[in-house]
Amino acid sequence: MAYVDARCPLRPGDMCSLCVPGATGPQDCPTVAEVMRDPELRERLAELRREAAEAPEVLSQRHTDPHP
Repeated sequence: MAYVDARCPLRPGDMCSLCVPGATGPQDCPTVAEVMRDPELRERLAELRREAAEAPEVLSQRHTDPHP
């Protein structure tokens, strides 16, 4: 499996996991492209990013707590 050293733009705080077959990273991910094309989805993503920036401890707990 390939390794990508990039953050997923759709999951604040997470690394790109190459979850879409054929994608080599966020730059050619069709899911990322679709979200960025849709104004409503892009605004919701901005809201999620703001929430993540306000509560970084929630992200760190998500990575360490196996039962969120």
